Amino acid sequence: MQLLQRSFSTKVKNKLLSPLNFFLNPLENLWLNVNDLDYLNFSSPVFIIGPPRSGTTVLYQLLCKYFNFGYTNNFVADWYNIPIIATRLYNIFSSQNSPIELTSNFGKSSNLYGPNEFGKFWYRWFSNTHELIDNHLLTENKLRLEISGLTKIHQKPMLFKNVINSMRINALSQIFDNSIFIVSNRDKLDIAQSILNARIALYNNKNHSWSVIASASQTDPDIPYYKQIVSQIKGVTSNINLARKAIGENKFIFVDYKELCNDTTQVLKSIHSQLNTKGIRVETNNNYPNKLNYSTGKKVSDADYNLLKDELEKNE
Repeated sequence: MQLLQRSFSTKVKNKLLSPLNFFLNPLENLWLNVNDLDYLNFSSPVFIIGPPRSGTTVLYQLLCKYFNFGYTNNFVADWYNIPIIATRLYNIFSSQNSPIELTSNFGKSSNLYGPNEFGKFWYRWFSNTHELIDNHLLTENKLRLEISGLTKIHQKPMLFKNVINSMRINALSQIFDNSIFIVSNRDKLDIAQSILNARIALYNNKNHSWSVIASASQTDPDIPYYKQIVSQIKGVTSNINLARKAIGENKFIFVDYKELCNDTTQVLKSIHSQLNTKGIRVETNNNYPNKLNYSTGKKVSDADYNLLKDELEKNE
């Protein structure tokens, strides 16, 4: 019932916000300034990527909470066509200084100040097939202007987490020359089970595709759900590996979800050190938690567990 209520309220909110975003967008152009592009020269954006349910959300929350990154919160994300205006208004009228909570609901943080994936913003620039909607230089510059404008407001590097950006790495690297990609890795069987549970919880349908589309088989109704899920994981992972070869290992930082949970302090220290080495200067308060709850093991029925496990082994 709660999921249905949230779904209904979300649909109502979107119907109200969509036309407002459309009509207010010309005002955003007034805040775009080519001189702001200089901010990207010393404060390049950082992107958290990886398969869905691989630990990207808690990694995002940790870095927003303990590192001095700029990020898009839930309030600003609702105004995806005017993020610079929305960020300025939020900073003026909000007195919320509460710490970020390390909890989420299928990738969504709570509270207005909670970190957001900013999905609708990225779909302004990329199609459902992950290509730039308009590959013209003007479009790329407009995206750079938006991000540089946000960087100017925050006066610190921007951190973005969106698993669909796992399929856009090459384009993002070309648009943002010095950007860094932090990849979250997790046991594939744990990921597969979590994706299946998300499909059931959100749609009550094991065959309903969810999150990033990484292969055509994910939306093919003739392909069983367990094959779709494994294909999704494989597609995201393969694209990240291809991007590593294309743009270079030095553009990536890899984080193991199990290690992040079991030795949180050490992993965050390592991330901070690697960011500095790669030219991303970001302050940290060093007040890291020692460990987080590590979720693993069988989370689905015996039948589903065996189907997913066997299919993953076939694709190794």
